[in-house]
Amino acid sequence: MSHLLTDWLCIATEGDTVDERKIYRQWIIDMGETYNFNHYGARIWPEHTRDWGSFGEVRDVMWQDGEDGLARLYAKISPNMNLIYANREGQMVYFSIEPEENWRGSGKTYLKGLAVTDRPASIGTTRLQFSQRNLSKQGYYACAITSDRKFKQEKVMKTPWQNYFGLKPKVFEETTEDTPTGDDKLAALAEAVNDIETQVGLIAEQVQAVTEAVDKIKTVIDTQEFADLRANIGNVISNMSKLDKTVTNLPQRKFGDQGKEKTEFKFL
Repeated sequence: MSHLLTDWLCIATEGDTVDERKIYRQWIIDMGETYNFNHYGARIWPEHTRDWGSFGEVRDVMWQDGEDGLARLYAKISPNMNLIYANREGQMVYFSIEPEENWRGSGKTYLKGLAVTDRPASIGTTRLQFSQRNLSKQGYYACAITSDRKFKQEKVMKTPWQNYFGLKPKVFEETTEDTPTGDDKLAALAEAVNDIETQVGLIAEQVQAVTEAVDKIKTVIDTQEFADLRANIGNVISNMSKLDKTVTNLPQRKFGDQGKEKTEFKFL
């Protein structure tokens, strides 16, 4: 599961769509009231296709009326790296809902899935854009989006890849652990140095073992017996070749009965 989480993003608006379909008000209300991530979590799909894996998941859903009186559906999503990469290239920046009517015989409409697309059918959806915000202290916004809505700030430690994409890691609950003192840091440093010394000692032992093995090989090579063997290697090879010919050359034999008609063989 992705540790990233956006604030509320508009994913659908009540009314006619641009391709002459309709998003009903009751759909919006049902999806906003019935969605439960633990009951059935909706995945995020590129252009509604399942061929290339998901782009994240929908963590929470709500609905509310806009100033124009139209009901709007909002969602908090957890994008994964597929969506982040696509978004950095300006792709998959709008939303398209996948409503399921009469969910499990309940008579209610449920948000079964959500797509990211460049061709949204619904009007008024939030244009998704991830970006980095410089804070006075090391920390992150959940996601920066092109809307007037505010989003939460979290003071959490950075990691290199999250720093690159301008995203925050999973929000951890505050703890009451004391900040390490100077003595604690020195003790930790001393322990780390001790571990390094241990590893260096093990490496030195391995190097010594290899050195001793090489010395043994050199001792054998420098003996008169090895020199004689090397000088006679040609004779050894020649004798082995003669032996090979003697063993592998078989006497000529004629199969079948002598003086009778030639026996014919058939495949069975």
